[in-house]
Amino acid sequence: MAGSNEKRQMETGRRTQAERHAETRRKIIEATIDCIDTFGFPKTTMQKVARKAGVTVGAVQHHFPSKSEMLAGVLQDGFSKASFEGEHLQFSDKRLQERVSLFVDHCWFLYREPTFQANLHILLGMRVESPQALDEWILGPLAEITMQVRNLLLHVFEDVELSEEACMQLMYFVFSALSGTATFARIIDAEHRAALIEGNLGALKELLLSRFLRLQNLSGASENSVHP
Repeated sequence: MAGSNEKRQMETGRRTQAERHAETRRKIIEATIDCIDTFGFPKTTMQKVARKAGVTVGAVQHHFPSKSEMLAGVLQDGFSKASFEGEHLQFSDKRLQERVSLFVDHCWFLYREPTFQANLHILLGMRVESPQALDEWILGPLAEITMQVRNLLLHVFEDVELSEEACMQLMYFVFSALSGTATFARIIDAEHRAALIEGNLGALKELLLSRFLRLQNLSGASENSVHP
């Protein structure tokens, strides 16, 4: 009996230690995101992250021995949370306009998240500081997310004939528009921020809807010319 109690206590201690380890790691990642948001990528240091997280620099180094590994941890955590699969979105039996609106809102919801924004800043910074590491991320997690967006586009708008080239162009256009919206939303005053976001997202939805309707019309015209 005594042996069983000791075993349970040891297991409880191990779980508690693992939970503390995970909690500290989470604090460090969140502090890194906050620091990037506040100071920018180049001025984010392990010292600033430690202060923001309320831990020692040694604790940060225990989890992430270098700044590059700390940033890689943020990227890995962010990319694992970002999902453009869209399984929870109900697209069936919805008009094209409704699907366009759902798609844009879903992308914006993910894009506006501080973690996703921090990931973009890190990737931009890596272009200067460590281009080889950036290439690895582009071929890895970033490529996976790109494929998720591509598949979501093709699934949501399966009634629109989208070539591979057109699909990729639309995807990059959407994220360029969202990037600009996110940037300007941070610049202007809070009083006008909501109106800017609503207006930009509305314009993006109108442009996408117009493009899809044109493609549908072209497809219909082509079918009529083949089958009079």
